[in-house]
Amino acid sequence: LPKELEGIPSISIWPIFWALLQQKHQDEVQETIAKSSGDYDIYLDRIVGQNAININDPAYLKDFLTKIEEDDPPKISLPSGTMREFFGDGLVFSNGDKWRTSRKLANPAFNNALSPDIVGEITFELFNFMQQNLNKPIDIFEIMQRTTIECLKSVEVPHIINVYKAVIETAESIYHILFPWLIKLPTAHNRKFFKANEEFNEFISDMIKEKRNEVENKKVSNNVNSDNGRIDLLTGMIQHANQEGISTDSKQLRDEMVGFFVAGHDTTSLALSTSFYFLAKYPEMQERARKEVISVLGNEPIIPTSEQLKEMKYINAVIKESLRIYPPSTGIVPRKLTKPMKIGPYLIPANIICTTNIWQINHHPKYWENPEQFNPERFLNNEKIHAFSWIPFSSGVRNCLGQNFSLMEQRVIISMFLLKYNWILPENSINENKLLFETQFLLKPVDLKLVFTERKHNVLNLN
Repeated sequence: LPKELEGIPSISIWPIFWALLQQKHQDEVQETIAKSSGDYDIYLDRIVGQNAININDPAYLKDFLTKIEEDDPPKISLPSGTMREFFGDGLVFSNGDKWRTSRKLANPAFNNALSPDIVGEITFELFNFMQQNLNKPIDIFEIMQRTTIECLKSVEVPHIINVYKAVIETAESIYHILFPWLIKLPTAHNRKFFKANEEFNEFISDMIKEKRNEVENKKVSNNVNSDNGRIDLLTGMIQHANQEGISTDSKQLRDEMVGFFVAGHDTTSLALSTSFYFLAKYPEMQERARKEVISVLGNEPIIPTSEQLKEMKYINAVIKESLRIYPPSTGIVPRKLTKPMKIGPYLIPANIICTTNIWQINHHPKYWENPEQFNPERFLNNEKIHAFSWIPFSSGVRNCLGQNFSLMEQRVIISMFLLKYNWILPENSINENKLLFETQFLLKPVDLKLVFTERKHNVLNLN
């Protein structure tokens, strides 16, 4: 153990490993982590045989996430395994010049995609499905997965969902995350993963060829920054690369699209599902949110404008509180220091992996009053909240590029649903008391079903 680390508390990783191997629900895993780490602001453990620093204090986290913007920043560190094989070297896991190129490609594409109209039109299409499935339990997470894929506007939805599910379910195996070297073994699981990954790659490759041809044949607008909202993310990247003279091959575009799928599909669909869940669990909050939407949009479902979305303070607070209690990713991607870094009172030597547990910070009573209570008011009453105690999208230069896109998408869908439907938890829901999650790389709710009924459009008393 390097002498610089001797003053940092050390915890045993084995109780946590055991909870993961037993595939306990996420809240049980996090309870085990909390018991092991106690009230330590920073602690040392060993991840896959390497010393790792876990930062649990927002002030220390600010030090770390802002300093990574300096020259020679810490490098993303993910062992070679199924997750790395699937994600490749796109925006999420690349470093240095490759990361900067990825950022240049993706940033204009996401900015151009920030149109509530597209999300609203897709939500209207979703209403057609909802009308056929009223008054019975339906899987809200599955519905939101389909909807968020639609919002990417690049894909043939039914097919890509099946292909994507097949590859991500095998890539996210907890055993392969804990023991990435398992990818080298000739197992049935690995054969299934490589087959699914190959099919996914073929699908994305065909899509890239199609979009390249459309751009070359000028079948789409050449203006990446046009405000009509019609250019999808992949087309936007290809156009921007052409305009800026950025060399891109199909592998790079494929890796970027994987990041878009995960950010725009898994994380946003989970965030939407948890907000729907809490509004079902607390009908008085659902009614308050509905009154706010009616005060802004009127009593009939319409697509809100960007300016109208800014007026929906309570809905924004509901979304932020849902993300606090159930962050789609429980931690940030580990980073290996390329040079010594001072974090709080500690000088951490080079080549040490640093990370944080977002869930632990979000649920710590030191940073949040009554942290297990769902209370959107905490984001409305000017409560003093440390900026780095709420980081569901990470923070600093490597924050989630799709953050604004995701938040816009959530506000549009929730506000339009509030004007069209009421919803409740079904009787005997396994999630009645708390929402259960599978333990994976990203959170996935267990059997989250809701019952929707069409709302009578009577004018509510808004006082």
